[in-house]
Amino acid sequence: MKAATQVLPPSYSLYRHFDETTYKKVTWAVILLGGLVFWVSFIFFNNLAGVLRPDYQIVEHLHFQLSVERLIALFRVLLPVALVLVVHEFIHAVILWLYAKERPIFVTTFEGIGGIAVRLPSWYLSRNAFLITDLAPVCLITLAVPILFLVVPRSAINTLVFCAALNFAGSLSDIVSSVYVYSQPATAYITTNGHIFHDQESLSVPSWKQWIQFTIEWLLTKLR
Repeated sequence: MKAATQVLPPSYSLYRHFDETTYKKVTWAVILLGGLVFWVSFIFFNNLAGVLRPDYQIVEHLHFQLSVERLIALFRVLLPVALVLVVHEFIHAVILWLYAKERPIFVTTFEGIGGIAVRLPSWYLSRNAFLITDLAPVCLITLAVPILFLVVPRSAINTLVFCAALNFAGSLSDIVSSVYVYSQPATAYITTNGHIFHDQESLSVPSWKQWIQFTIEWLLTKLR
């Protein structure tokens, strides 16, 4: 089967539209869980920086007290954070372009927590191609962080730790959607808008994947 196509075979039909951002309760759950993931990720990257850079002083506690100095430091972090977000979406776009040889479009979405999303209208991605596209940013950026720890100035390590943790937490939606997509048949096709198409002639899925699929769909119905 093709990794990307604009025309599906006649045996394919729409299975469902999977877009967790359309559920308000899911959005709040992702925000709360994302906060926990950020905290755990910050601790991990913070200690990793301490191992790779002996000249780096590990942050023992996260303080959220407001002060002029902290506000200035926050504004200094905003530019690197914006850069990470752009790089994240750019990686999505590059992978899509490699599959379709057509330039994706960037759209502003106000669904869920909002932000910038990459779309490739009128194209269908195979399940595996969609998984690679979905997970490439979090994997590549996370793998690049240890290398960057070794080369950036010591004064920039705190910002890099913060950005790395934020990227991982912000990728939670990509990770959840990838788990759901992985539970689909290997022959499935998915659009960048979340429409999933099944081949009615080939629907064999292992029982453990059916359990994952059922659990996520059940949670979505409970969180409407």
